[in-house]
Amino acid sequence: MNELVAPDMAIGALSLAAAVLYAAWHEHAAKNRRDAQLLVAVGAAGLMGSAIAWLQ
Repeated sequence: MNELVAPDMAIGALSLAAAVLYAAWHEHAAKNRRDAQLLVAVGAAGLMGSAIAWLQ
């Protein structure tokens, strides 16, 4: 049986989104704009997904 509830999954998604946004910052500092924009988009989607999971 799955014992994970929505807030636990939201915290996991939030930590994953934070890691992706950190990678985006690292790519931006390395002047790799295309990859930085892609990582920011994925990180923002992860943040929105974790917010939705938290509210449900």
